[in-house]
Amino acid sequence: MKLIFLGTGGGRSVMFSQIRKTGGLFFDMEKTKFILDPGTGSLVHAINLELKPEKWNGVIVSHFHPDHTADANTYLDGLKDPFLIAEEHCILNKRQTKADFDYYPCITPYHQNMAKVHAMKADSEVTINGIKFKATKADHYAPTIGFRITTEGVDVGYTSDSSYFKGMEKYYDGCKLLLINVLVPKGQETKKHWHMSVDGIISLLNAMKQKPQLVVLTHLSFWMMRANLWKQEKIIQDATKVKIMHADDFMSIDLKTLSVTKHREGKSTKVAEFVNKV
Repeated sequence: MKLIFLGTGGGRSVMFSQIRKTGGLFFDMEKTKFILDPGTGSLVHAINLELKPEKWNGVIVSHFHPDHTADANTYLDGLKDPFLIAEEHCILNKRQTKADFDYYPCITPYHQNMAKVHAMKADSEVTINGIKFKATKADHYAPTIGFRITTEGVDVGYTSDSSYFKGMEKYYDGCKLLLINVLVPKGQETKKHWHMSVDGIISLLNAMKQKPQLVVLTHLSFWMMRANLWKQEKIIQDATKVKIMHADDFMSIDLKTLSVTKHREGKSTKVAEFVNKV
């Protein structure tokens, strides 16, 4: 069981430049394969890495911004009888109209009809092929959820786009691997209800009763990259005593052992193993 980062960039500037890719997170859970937040370029990267996206089973969407959804309809168009798990504002149902949304739903009604649709809000749960997907609360300026994905031997948290808020820790307490979208470096601030900061991550981790074995920083902004990613992860690690690393495009993590490899053109090179806490 593994996770491959088809993109580790976040925000419209990085998406438009493709300095870091914005292809989302591919989960290969043996019998069930799915893409989470497939932004611009996702399908192209999946094909180039020989991941056989035509055989995948589903699409998951945390919110309707294009760096998370640009390729979502494309996948649904090509997959056979896929499942779709999406934040409820991404989906238009019979009781809703365009006037209910700031954006027209990012999953078209045509593509919704191609899928087994699960509209989600915070604390919603659905189990598919033995994998439990629980929607977690997020604090973002647009309707957004994160996820807790669990099955035998696997427990992954994903914050999606969210600033830190009191009580956030309860959604991820005890997870084995935590993926955090972070755009704001140490000592800096952004608008309220916007994005996660390094200071917010420190507050989140120190509030957790049972901390993750590994935290991976992703959805990285120009701001974070200019602030030195290795310095930022060391600041978090020193403050929390949790193993921290930032993701790279096409990096792969074994979801059971937490070994990290670089996946490119169908080949993997082992980078490191992070099994124990610091």
